[in-house]
Formats: sequence, C-alpha cells, structure tokens
Amino acid sequence: MEVMSTAYDLIYDPNEVGGDMVVECWISHGPHADDTGFDPQPGQWVMAGDDEEQPRRARVVSRSGNRVWIQLELPSTVNQVA
Repeated sequence: MEVMSTAYDLIYDPNEVGGDMVVECWISHGPHADDTGFDPQPGQWVMAGDDEEQPRRARVVSRSGNRVWIQLELPSTVNQVA
C-alpha cells in the first residue's frame, strides 16, 4: 500500500520510537520543509507518518528549531470502526 507523503505533517523513523512513544522528527525532512507557515508548538496535535503505515496522530512535546519531538497516540479500540 502506498501512502501519500502529504497525508501527514512530520516523518518519523519507527525504529527510533521510545517506550514512552516519543520520537524525534526533523521538519526539514518532511512534507513541510519549504512551508514557512508550518510552526508546530508543544501541546499541538499533528499527523506523523513513516511512508509505510497509515499516518498517526501525535502530540508535540518539545521543539528546538528544526527538531520536533512528538508522542505518538496509541491506537484505541474506542477509535476503531466496527
């Protein structure tokens, strides 16, 4: 299955996700690299993807310039369609 890169805001490496579901992303490596209006701040929700799976919702926990740390939202049975 091919996932369009514009379906999410940040790209993450699933091998780098910690036990707390936090992972570091780089804005310059994602689809908003040239978008000066993209300014994720701690507490905001974004969509994150890895080009292989469906995008996941994630909360920005920290930011330092081009680097953004997000906490991926775990899939919940409450959010799934029957």
